[in-house]
Amino acid sequence: MMLEDKENVINIKEELFKYLAHWRWFVLSVFVSLICAFVYLKVTPKSYSVSTKILIKDEKSNDLANQLSAFSEAGLLGNSKNNIENEVEILKSRTLILNTLDSLNLNIQYLDVSEVTEVDLYKKSPINVLWNNENIQNVVSIELTNIEGNNFHVSINGNDIGNGSFGKNINTEHGSFIIKKTGSINKSNELKINIFPKIQLAESYRGAVNVAPASKTSSVIDVSIIDKTPEKAADFLNTLVYNYNLGGIKDKRFISENTANFISERLNLIATELGDVESQVEGYKNNNNLSDIETEVKLYLDNLSSFEKSVLENETKINVVNSLIQHVSRAKQDELVPGGLLTDDAGSESIIQEINQLILEKQKRAVNATSENPAYILLEDQIRSLKSNLSASLRRNLSSLQIVKNDYKRQENEMQAKLSQVPRQEREFRIIDRQQKVKEALYLFLLQKREETNITLAATDLNAKVIDKAIVTNKPVAPKSMIILLAALILGAIIPFIVIYVRNLIDTKVKNRFDITDNSDIPFLGDIPTSETSDKLMEVSSRSSAAEAIRIVRTNLDFILSEKAEDECKVIFLTSTISGEGKTFVSSNLAATFSLSGKKVLLVGLDLRNPKLYEYLKINPLGISNFVTSNNKSLNDYILKVEGYENFDVLSSGSIPPNPTEILMSKKIKEVFETLKSQYDYIIVDTAPVSLVTDTLLISKYADATIYVVRANKIDKEMLRIPNELYRDKKLNKLTFVLNDSDVTKGYGYGYGYGYGAKTEEKPFWKKILGLK
Repeated sequence: MMLEDKENVINIKEELFKYLAHWRWFVLSVFVSLICAFVYLKVTPKSYSVSTKILIKDEKSNDLANQLSAFSEAGLLGNSKNNIENEVEILKSRTLILNTLDSLNLNIQYLDVSEVTEVDLYKKSPINVLWNNENIQNVVSIELTNIEGNNFHVSINGNDIGNGSFGKNINTEHGSFIIKKTGSINKSNELKINIFPKIQLAESYRGAVNVAPASKTSSVIDVSIIDKTPEKAADFLNTLVYNYNLGGIKDKRFISENTANFISERLNLIATELGDVESQVEGYKNNNNLSDIETEVKLYLDNLSSFEKSVLENETKINVVNSLIQHVSRAKQDELVPGGLLTDDAGSESIIQEINQLILEKQKRAVNATSENPAYILLEDQIRSLKSNLSASLRRNLSSLQIVKNDYKRQENEMQAKLSQVPRQEREFRIIDRQQKVKEALYLFLLQKREETNITLAATDLNAKVIDKAIVTNKPVAPKSMIILLAALILGAIIPFIVIYVRNLIDTKVKNRFDITDNSDIPFLGDIPTSETSDKLMEVSSRSSAAEAIRIVRTNLDFILSEKAEDECKVIFLTSTISGEGKTFVSSNLAATFSLSGKKVLLVGLDLRNPKLYEYLKINPLGISNFVTSNNKSLNDYILKVEGYENFDVLSSGSIPPNPTEILMSKKIKEVFETLKSQYDYIIVDTAPVSLVTDTLLISKYADATIYVVRANKIDKEMLRIPNELYRDKKLNKLTFVLNDSDVTKGYGYGYGYGYGAKTEEKPFWKKILGLK
């Protein structure tokens, strides 16, 4: 596969190994994340969801007849459907929530802070605080410590106040207060009292309360809240619904009370007028010595009874209409209009009910809206328009009644002509008597309406029926244990993954054989693991992973040089990109390994600028550079036998010359190789790095094969372009790669160290767990 194709291929196994090699870190990260999750679940207060379900009545009865079906003559005031959306807004209104908080005194919170997590002492507090400042703008926190008997130490908002006693007044800049002891307190207890601004607390609860219809087609509303104290949440919801019903009752009674007041005023006025008329009757009879005029003319007047009844009913209706016209004209803008008085005028009665409904809605909106609110202004316009329509309707009704009255007057004149034979006293008495009966009929009518109104006040129905009362639950909704544990598990796995990914992303150094094979077409001989004796020659009998790797490299190299005859000398160059990649270590140990196979091997140092053979072998300080510059010495005089090996010799680079390039270009270098090739089976040459100088390229023609040593974590992958260019341009013969100092424990390569008796360094336990060197 060409290099360009390799760059477009993702090796899934290789990518997987990059992360599996650090499996210990994944295990540790997941373990720590789960521990943190357990600690979080332990110290985080649990939140509970408490809910109640109420049924909003489909119809509000604002008329007396629907409340008292037995009184069918009371009149119709109309019905109106409950607007569920409006009721939802009422339940979430600041005023209703504020009243509920005041009812339960929830602006004062008692906490036990003795333990790691704070415990709300709702209904279980051993103390009670009397706070006199209702105008605080921020939360006031009172902390009680060192409680002994009736004494304690007090601080407010972190500021030390001093010592205090139960039952005694404490003055501070935030206000004065008294703390009373209502139960037993342990010495170890530390108590905290939070006093919240009421408006701020109401807004907080308003945001926490969830009010929503159960469905689009029903009148059922679900009211719920999430709180850390379920007892407090249940009491709050139940009291909220109670106050909501109480407000609805007040609204309904408001209409009836206004009607009752109007009727009472009219009754007082009619009673006075009736008393005056009765006094006139009594005086007329006394002055004219009359006793029982009706008996005298009973037979004649029986024919007039039905006529007079109609006249009386007409006069009553005219009085009622006049009273309502006066009330509408004199009443204030928000004053309700009495209803149920016009039994024969359903149109006016309907307008009265619409006016009353709009006035009530306006009063509700006035709680949370200003007079400039568009909805508020619209209601005022509607009320004015309806009152104008009502006045017009009443006047039309009055005109009709006057027409009827005039007709009755005409008929009366005809009857008076027939009564010309009746004594004058009788005629005069009938006028006074008629006035008495009109007033009496109106008085009885108003008495009946007042009783109906009083019964309505006593039989007011609730706006909402509680279907499911709010109860305390012991099942928390937050924090969600399984979700948090799952998140910790995922986070614990993601963190090391991201760290490894980012590290691999920014760390572009060659780390393993795949970094070489994926970025180069040069044959790969093998990788040599980190050696325990990297500063000296490995022992002959070593079975370490590095020694085994050198042997594998030797075997693979034989395949590279298979074209050479068995008895022909093989020259092998070793070079690298930069200094310090271990080419001297590899060349020394590779030469030693070849010598153990019975072959005669010479290790030659041709790194004239920075020789390092002396670090691994005992060498002659004089070498090739001295041979080239000298004319009277034999090459064999500079060759030294390596101790402990029979077939292993070494020829050093010699003294560091001022002109290494000229020495390598000398004709004597050719003589050196020709002479040595006749004496040895293998010549291993340690040359200079190719990226720094051209020394190696000057003598590359003498090599049968070239080993390019790359040290793991030493050079960037980008620097592999240097050997790639040399390979493409064929400047180095039979170029091959060897990876030095690789970490085979990370799961890359095939691994070594399978020899028996191989010694390994004893690591601390924590390094074994984390897989560290």
